Parts: sequence; structure tokens; C-alpha cells
Amino acid sequence: MTNKRYVHRLIVMVAAVMLMPSAVLAQDDGPGYIQVRTMIVKPGRVDDFLKLQAELAKAGKAAGMSRDFWQEVRGNGSAFHAVRTLDKLGDNDAGFQAPLEGEDWTKWVAALTDTMASSTYQILRTYPGHNIPLAEDAELNLMLLRFRTVAPGRSGDYRDWIENDLLPAIREGGFQGFSYDRMHRGGNNNTWVSATQYANWAAMDEPGLLSHMSQEEVSAMLGKANDMLVESEIKILSYRADLSY
Repeated sequence: MTNKRYVHRLIVMVAAVMLMPSAVLAQDDGPGYIQVRTMIVKPGRVDDFLKLQAELAKAGKAAGMSRDFWQEVRGNGSAFHAVRTLDKLGDNDAGFQAPLEGEDWTKWVAALTDTMASSTYQILRTYPGHNIPLAEDAELNLMLLRFRTVAPGRSGDYRDWIENDLLPAIREGGFQGFSYDRMHRGGNNNTWVSATQYANWAAMDEPGLLSHMSQEEVSAMLGKANDMLVESEIKILSYRADLSY
């Protein structure tokens, strides 16, 4: 994302504010919801789709609007993700503000619809302390997403594991660019989504997030979470700065 919003988002709840250390809250004062529109493009229509997205990006920048655009490079190669963030869902009550006006917008929407096989819409909810920001001078490039669905009734336990086991371990190792959010609308709300940022493919060859721990320690910690899981999926996305605004 243009200003790293995809890894800088959370919702600050009163109880959490009372309990979280001030140092953690200082890095976590961002939005509370992430809206993701996933578009699957028809075979042979990717170039047309991208041209239309470039038109929208130009108009969006001129209008002072914002969105972040990602393309799947491991997963479904015809899938693209447009991402926006909100402080609260009530912000949607103001309605969608189109970057183009009148007939131009109608024609653009019709042309885009013609390129797409399907489109889905999801909302993720963020939590205080679930974000480890990128380094200040880091540029967005690749993002590894892990979708983990836990057994019914285990989301509370899984959140405890994220907050008390996983995130402290990652922070101890010094890794920057990691977040964990939960599906809120448009999918199974027992699904948790982690996002790990990488500067390039070579960075994935380096020691992992938990390389400072012994194999026994890693296995014990991850084993606690794996016992709660019923489904898991991985995708890798590439940030499209040219189509973001």
C-alpha cells in the first residue's frame, strides 16, 4: 500500500487501551477495518482489466482518494485485490465516492464488468497489538498471506495464542512487517489472516520470523495453534504501486 496501511491497521477498544503497554499502542493507532474487493479476471482479458485500473488510478489520484492494489503471483494468477481501510464501518454510510463522474463512470464500470469473471467483497477486523510495522524506509513489494480457519469456538483461544505466544516471539526476533487480522464479513469469521511483508523473493530465503528460536521451541509453539486449525491456505501478492492511489 502506498503508505503501508495494510500492515498499520487496528481497532482501539476501551478495555485494550487500559491493558496494552503505551509502547505497543504507539505503533498501533490506525484504522480498525480493512475492506478487500477481490476481482477474478476472465481468460485473455487481463490487459484490458489493467488498462481500466490504470484509468481509475489516475482519476483517483487526481481526486485525492486512496486505495491499494495487489496482484496474486502465487495462488490465482488472474486475481487482483483492491484494498481500503476504515476507522469504523459507519464511515460507509457516507456512500461510495466515484473517482469519475456521470457517464464516464457508467462506461468505466460497464467495461470493467465485462473483463471480470467474478468479484467478492470481504471485511477484515484488526486488533490492538496485532501489527508489527515495516521499517520506516521499507518499500512494499511482496506479501505472503496465510488464511487459517480454526475450529468453531476456538477463535478466542487462537487470539490468545497470537497475542501471548506468536507476536512476542516475532518481536523478540526483530522481524518488521507482520500483522494478524480476523475475517469479519464476507467469509468464515473463524478465519484469521496473517500478512508477512518481504522486500523481494530473495528475502524469503533468509532465516524466518522465528529463526532465533530452537526447532523444539518453534514446534512446541506452533503445535499449540495447529491443534486448533481445520483449514489453511497460502497466497503471495505483489504490490502494484502503478495501480494504487
